[in-house]
Amino acid sequence: MKTETNILKFVILTIIIGCGQTANQDGNSTYNNDSIPNTTPKNELTKEERQIQIEEDNRMDRIRLDIALKDAFKISQKEFKTDNFTKQYELQPDDSSYTIHMDIEIGRLFKDQHKYFLLRRHVPWATYLSLYKINGDKTENLIEREQGGMTYIRDTIFDANGDGHKDFLVHWYPSSGCCRRDVYNVYLNQPDKGNFTQDYKFINPTFSAKEKIIRGVEYGHPGEVGLYKYKWNGLQVDTIEFIYPDAINQGQFIKTKRRSYRPTEKEGVVLKSVPKEYLKIESYEWFADF
Repeated sequence: MKTETNILKFVILTIIIGCGQTANQDGNSTYNNDSIPNTTPKNELTKEERQIQIEEDNRMDRIRLDIALKDAFKISQKEFKTDNFTKQYELQPDDSSYTIHMDIEIGRLFKDQHKYFLLRRHVPWATYLSLYKINGDKTENLIEREQGGMTYIRDTIFDANGDGHKDFLVHWYPSSGCCRRDVYNVYLNQPDKGNFTQDYKFINPTFSAKEKIIRGVEYGHPGEVGLYKYKWNGLQVDTIEFIYPDAINQGQFIKTKRRSYRPTEKEGVVLKSVPKEYLKIESYEWFADF
């Protein structure tokens, strides 16, 4: 009986050892670290390699934009003596996966004594605006602007400050934010000097050239955001006033001389209603909707 028992133990032990070896060979043992597959991608770039790749991509984009610029000049220089010329077309460099949308305008765009060449280059990530003054067969670069992040809406020309000269404005809308934010960047035309000023930035503005006034709505939530009024003073912009909803007394407003947050009666002049001059400005409903 003892012999049979020993034989049975030996058989059971042999089976257990065999199963353990099979499990290890099949890679199913939860204790065998060597059997865990390596899930790290073989071609994953390091931080330094990614930075090098980004810099190279940026360099190639600059080259493609330069190719587009040279192509536009090749077309436009033949038209510098004409009174008006416009052309829209698409350009795709051989090594590029995207198309550059080109827009050319030539003529007395600002109705002054100068002739201009305006070029727009639209690519997936930005719009590049270039404004040149034409002097015979040569050009002088006046404005160079990159409007990034797919925020560009349009550019337009009108007298923004009431000096009788048509100005260059870029209208755009930020890609993020909580509240109404129509933005205009204004480049004032100085035809006597043959150039433009640096840009002035306004949020939700309404321009009144006759009054030399800019009225608008600040950036913020309804019920907190204020109205503003600025006035052109030569090349300066003077602040006239701000008007805010009274945070304590519903239905009345506080007029202040400086930007504020939830001003009280002690910080300004109490108004029972908003002055009529503001009622028709763009984006007024954003201020009034509370």
